Amino acid sequence: MKRTILLMIFFAFAVSAAQAQRGEVRRAERQLNRGALDAAKEHIDAATADESTKDDPDTWILKARVYMEIATSEEPEYQDLVDEPVVIADEAIIKAQDLGLNSIQEIQIQQILLVLSELVYNSGVEAFQAEQFVDASERFLRSYEILEPYGSVDTTTLYNAGLSSELAANYDEAKKIYQRLVDMDYDQPYLFTSLSNISMAQGDTVAALDYVMKGRKRYPEDLNIIFNEANIYIFTGQSEKAKDVLALAIEKDPDNHTLYFALAANFDRMVQDTTYTSEDREMFFAEAEKYYKQSIEKKPDYFDGIFNLGVLYFNKGIRIYEQADADLRRTQDFRQYEKDSEKFQAAWLQSQPYFEKAKELLPEDDPYYETLIISLVQLYARTGQNEELQEVQKIYHKLFGTEDEEVDID
Repeated sequence: MKRTILLMIFFAFAVSAAQAQRGEVRRAERQLNRGALDAAKEHIDAATADESTKDDPDTWILKARVYMEIATSEEPEYQDLVDEPVVIADEAIIKAQDLGLNSIQEIQIQQILLVLSELVYNSGVEAFQAEQFVDASERFLRSYEILEPYGSVDTTTLYNAGLSSELAANYDEAKKIYQRLVDMDYDQPYLFTSLSNISMAQGDTVAALDYVMKGRKRYPEDLNIIFNEANIYIFTGQSEKAKDVLALAIEKDPDNHTLYFALAANFDRMVQDTTYTSEDREMFFAEAEKYYKQSIEKKPDYFDGIFNLGVLYFNKGIRIYEQADADLRRTQDFRQYEKDSEKFQAAWLQSQPYFEKAKELLPEDDPYYETLIISLVQLYARTGQNEELQEVQKIYHKLFGTEDEEVDID
């Protein structure tokens, strides 16, 4: 990353006889050379407001120099002279250019712009770190454009402008910048995942997949692009395609626990899809179980894998219970219901160690903590574990402020 230049900037300026007679400009130049930036600022501000000097490009060039020095000063008394000195310096240069430059001034401007581009970039970094992404994008883009007329092509700065626009949810601007980089053959696979994500955010799944396919063609081994493709298939309900893509990703990165989790979650969705046969859904359940376990093997404290595996077992118990209840209402076969109850109780108990482990891992201020506590309440209530239920109900009531209410497990 570029770093701010903190050295005093000196330029040799040819001073015309006419300028020498303009008091405020002359005083500003003298105070600047002495390092008295407060006085230099006072005089140059007066000069840019004076009728005799405000239309002279040299006045605005000098103003840019003064404010650039303020921006890079390490002296506390100068650092607080003005807000956004880099922005003011940039505006001064634009004003000078608008007034028309002679050949000497053009050379002076070029020297200034080399440093100004750096300062504008650094102000973009500061805005980015403060999560002021709109400002960051504008400043990165301006830093790039300052030197573009002189043949400088800083693609990293342009990419930062696009990323900042994306984070600001200014998607049209982000796409425009990213597309410029694609056209420039910028070597960055994130371009394609970003363009795909933006298209998804705009509801255009066709464009999202098109960007992914272009990315896959250029970066066939990039896991982020492969994972993006799987997410699009999952979002659009193309579970079979998602399964194949995620399996490919695991082949390329067999130790990545999140890939096993994603594949498990995809099979988990297929378990819930009633358009598949019962036999297929049983097979999908076994696959989801296998890959959730593998995600935990790769990362034993992986909350998502642990909790989702518990949910997988618990939901299996719910499905068996609901079917058994419907069958009992229809046949009044209590013996069969007793047999079925053993199955759904066993499934619920199978979820217990995973829910309890997840509770150990999750801090109470986590957004998922409430969901986990509700799951435990339902588990203990359905399996008749009264002591455990009483303990977890205390947490439940504390979370939801329902001390005088009975917990509903349905």
